[in-house]
Amino acid sequence: MSGLSLEKKRAVSVPAARHLPAEPIQQTEPVPPASRFDTLAEEILSDSLTGPLAPIAEAIRDGRIPEAATLASHTTAHAARALGPRHPEVLTLGELTAYIAYLTGDVRHACELSLNLAYRHRESANPTAAYANVLSAAAAWRAIPDPASALPLGHTLTTLWTLLLTEPGPASTDDPHLLDSARGRLPRLAARARSAGGPA
Repeated sequence: MSGLSLEKKRAVSVPAARHLPAEPIQQTEPVPPASRFDTLAEEILSDSLTGPLAPIAEAIRDGRIPEAATLASHTTAHAARALGPRHPEVLTLGELTAYIAYLTGDVRHACELSLNLAYRHRESANPTAAYANVLSAAAAWRAIPDPASALPLGHTLTTLWTLLLTEPGPASTDDPHLLDSARGRLPRLAARARSAGGPA
């Protein structure tokens, strides 16, 4: 399911991300597997996030998204100081922060955060988590409306995705057309950026 289907499954006021895909997704493009946004939505719905994650999840369920964003930011900063930036709890808090950005329509920030988290997971030898964050980054990237902003992030995304594809883990066994689809979008973004007077 989409990460935004959180509000379809319960009658609360969590807003949908206020954006549409920057360009229509072709019907022939492959459907990606679950991203970290998808699994976070399930965990929030099931009330399975505990500890410092619990009040953030509760705020999301209650539709208090700005409060959830503030809580996530403060809790992440505190946990990073206490535990270090690559501690699993800090990484999960970062994923929750990226998901909140995605929910609010700040898709560029959601993409940047997810890419950063994917690199951290890869450096920590966790290819499954790295790939889940790459898929989250891809979901956010496709919704970035400004081609000049989306283009460099797309190059970062496809470079990291290519690395994961050559290493043991779920990326190497998944549908290679997913990455081909992302690569194929780059020339279209470059053309749109040129038309808008931005860098190609």
